[in-house]
Amino acid sequence: MRHFKNSYIEKMKWFPLVLFLLFSGLAICQTKNSIQITGKITGKIPDIIEYTLPIHGIDYFGFTDSAQIDPNGNFQIIIPLDKTSFIDLSNSYKSYGTLIAEPGMVYKVTINTENSENKFAVESPNQKGQVLYNQIPNRSMIVGGHFELETKKYLQDSIPSEIEQKIEQSKEAEMAGFKKLLKEKVISKDFYHLVEIDRDYFHKGIQGSLAFINYLFVAENKNKLSNEQFTKMWKEIFQSNPVTNPELLSSPWFYFYVENFLRYNELILEKTDPKILAEFHKKGQIHTHNIDNAKKYLSGLQLEYYFAAYIYYEAINNNYEKELITLFDLFKKEYPSSSYTPFLEPVIIPIIAFQNKQAEPLNEKVKFVNNASHLNSVNDVIKSLNGKQYYIDIWATWCGPCKAEFKDNAKLYQLLKSKNITMVYISIDKESREKQWKEMIHFYNLEGYHIRANEKLDANLRSLYGNQSMGIPWHFLTNETGDIIKKNISGPSEIENLEKQLNNN
Repeated sequence: MRHFKNSYIEKMKWFPLVLFLLFSGLAICQTKNSIQITGKITGKIPDIIEYTLPIHGIDYFGFTDSAQIDPNGNFQIIIPLDKTSFIDLSNSYKSYGTLIAEPGMVYKVTINTENSENKFAVESPNQKGQVLYNQIPNRSMIVGGHFELETKKYLQDSIPSEIEQKIEQSKEAEMAGFKKLLKEKVISKDFYHLVEIDRDYFHKGIQGSLAFINYLFVAENKNKLSNEQFTKMWKEIFQSNPVTNPELLSSPWFYFYVENFLRYNELILEKTDPKILAEFHKKGQIHTHNIDNAKKYLSGLQLEYYFAAYIYYEAINNNYEKELITLFDLFKKEYPSSSYTPFLEPVIIPIIAFQNKQAEPLNEKVKFVNNASHLNSVNDVIKSLNGKQYYIDIWATWCGPCKAEFKDNAKLYQLLKSKNITMVYISIDKESREKQWKEMIHFYNLEGYHIRANEKLDANLRSLYGNQSMGIPWHFLTNETGDIIKKNISGPSEIENLEKQLNNN
């Protein structure tokens, strides 16, 4: 998913926290302060398997190492572990399953990459608990998404007590199976306690997310809860479930729960004007501001973890802000021996490359359309150009899948040239992102005509798409007057399919 992952994996093989041996017949040493995972993958076998490293018991999707997989799908891992922790097994941010690991244990894991019904199984004393936990659809961000996805269930509710009751009932329904297993002594107390803490904080996070969304809705008069109601609801979760609880560190939701806590403090307690935050964005100082805000309320291990997780999370969005390089340097200065630094270096390297690229001359095949602010429809755009057919790429600087397509642009340009088709990029970025828009065009070397859509062109695109929630990247083909010939065609990552579509045109 991320182009830097492979280079990261190579650099991390020496990482001292993880020892693994992958030679057939060679014994693996294991102690009471570590766990051993012996695995077998069937179906499509990847080259490596990635797994989260529970430093201080922390489970964060970005802090991972990897093990090689042999041609038969076998792999072996040893991870130092001194407390019960979550370990997610994945490949390119796609989770195979989550292991709840206890120190001194040996786990046999089977993964089927082609059978969604039975893709992950664990042989261990807590086997039934492992199965039950992996049936939870929202057990981590890379599995079920963010708090906001669960929050949608309650957006139309207007009575706080009923909302809290529904959320509590949802949590209790999730925990019922684990309580039964604990009572029957099928799972250990440590296993149960970790799940209980994680699920409790997750559901409180839903409540906090709901409060935040209602806060945002006030400006549009769409909020279902009053200021007093959502403020009270927001405040209560941090009283019952404080961010300072060291057990929260073990939950995959620590970072996002703390993020919500910091929003509450800044927007509700400090009453920070959103216009001030917008000004930080405009000046390219928002990340520094957010970390400074975190330092007011966090300390010790919580602050170090949040600081590192923040840099990682923002860096993988591929917005390439120079400010993140400065923050990384600050992190290394403040935490010179941090265990998190090796995870951050690989995601900062592309940002450095991006910034260095800006000093190079712009490719002469990159052309910004003149008077673009007066072009209010696709027809207007095409009539201002010279050509017979046009391949249109609708994208935005904040769109990860859009940027992922660019890696195959060389093949795309070659194909379009052979068909005498002109390349046009239309960005739906707002005016505030003008600088980022031009920088990314330069960095990705996007050859063709470029336009950043004004409000009328944006509305025209949504009308043509047929839905106000326009999905991007969106690729389509027009004739010389801007009339759409093919409304949905493949992007450069599916170049063979695109060629067939163009041949049938």
